[in-house]
Amino acid sequence: MNLIKLTILIDDLNESEPGYVLSYGFSVLIEIEDKKILFDTGTNVEPLLKNLKKFGLRPSSINALILSHNHYDHTDGTFGILPENYDLPVYVHKDWNVPVKYQGKTIPKKNLIINKKGRAIEELQGIFLTDSYFSSDYGGIYEQACYIKTKDAYILLCGCCHPGLNNFLKDRKKLFFPLNSKLHLIGGMHSFAFTEQQAVELNPFIKSVILCHCSIKIDVFQKQFGEKCELGVVGKTLIF
Repeated sequence: MNLIKLTILIDDLNESEPGYVLSYGFSVLIEIEDKKILFDTGTNVEPLLKNLKKFGLRPSSINALILSHNHYDHTDGTFGILPENYDLPVYVHKDWNVPVKYQGKTIPKKNLIINKKGRAIEELQGIFLTDSYFSSDYGGIYEQACYIKTKDAYILLCGCCHPGLNNFLKDRKKLFFPLNSKLHLIGGMHSFAFTEQQAVELNPFIKSVILCHCSIKIDVFQKQFGEKCELGVVGKTLIF
């Protein structure tokens, strides 16, 4: 299996590499095999395009887009990509069109690929999407997460983790992952934190925790996972 690379393109929690800009929201570029996939697109077009240009990637070179949930700070940068990538497949969950507060702009129907349940995305080798889960946050929102298989672990990539990280971790069983597999946890975690008992049970399997965007309980994660826990940096490429 080839190396997998993740580069945070939009985030507002921490800092950025020189030449990249911070912006509210979240977006990560996944490079796997010969594919370049965006996970979420942030709030605004301009910073996403600027950071893509700094990275050296044109919107037309993106092969697919995965959107975690229908809040504007995870969706609205999409409209900087579509004009140059008209037929871009956009993977969303089955509850995408349920009206919510803070909803993003409408994605053209022709681009949407509806994920009805947790599954492997056969056309994107090594990518898995979870089921859609509900959270009462912000008046109610549904969210999915993304797993990426590496040579020795799984990466769990979350947008905001509104329904709680435990729901997405439970999907390992549905996706037929060995429950003793090593894990990298990356993304926005909102107000989620593991209990002390959960952290003790998970710690042997956790390789890294990278907190981004909306994560609130940073000190709890740092206490529970120590040097394994760090803050995301815009423009930094992580290699797995």
